[in-house]
Amino acid sequence: MMSSMPIHVLIPALNEEENIGDVIEGLKDLDLNLNIIVLDDGSNDNTANEAYKRGAKVVKHMVNLGQWAALKTLFRISIMENGGIIVTLDADGQHSPENLKAIVNPLLREKADITIGSRFKGPNKPHMSIHRYFGIQFFNKLIKLRTGLELTDCTSGYKAYRTELLSKFLPKLKETQYGALEAIIQASKHGVRIYEIPITSKPSKKTTKGGIKFAYNLLRTMMSRRESSPPGEE
Repeated sequence: MMSSMPIHVLIPALNEEENIGDVIEGLKDLDLNLNIIVLDDGSNDNTANEAYKRGAKVVKHMVNLGQWAALKTLFRISIMENGGIIVTLDADGQHSPENLKAIVNPLLREKADITIGSRFKGPNKPHMSIHRYFGIQFFNKLIKLRTGLELTDCTSGYKAYRTELLSKFLPKLKETQYGALEAIIQASKHGVRIYEIPITSKPSKKTTKGGIKFAYNLLRTMMSRRESSPPGEE
């Protein structure tokens, strides 16, 4: 079920000149009412030019501020432009554009407010290191303890949001780089309906996700959100 509702596709990108063009072309091949916006987060290559040549709207941070700083800028742009549904995906090509229809469909049918593309519910399990796999499972369990949500892929960057609900908790998001878990926690506090959708994915050649530093900062994010919550918010 598709509709004429505008769908804003938001892509934070850092030094992705080799991949961003294919991602945008894949989205355009879907023949949907998509507004594709790429935020070049301080790249030192031709990411912005490649995105512009493929027909995307391009916004730039002159210096690298972090993935979630980029996403928050993109969220604000979409809210100002009255985007009906917001979709986020990575610029490195690991997220298949073909999955977009399945991700937005529950929102169009008003069955969900946020959907998360789960690599672990898809037909083919993702290729990743064993420590990255168990790290994701660990954070899934922490998310369940904090929110009660049963998730399989809480760190996935392939998500869809209902814009008017995102605007309610966007001001609460403080992280600039490691905001995936923070966003889920804040959304759950607003009674948002969150569901996972099976997706396929390709391994990213240069990802740093799953490393010790990445895992530490995700854990720090969760702990800082607990400590900063005023009484009665938990």
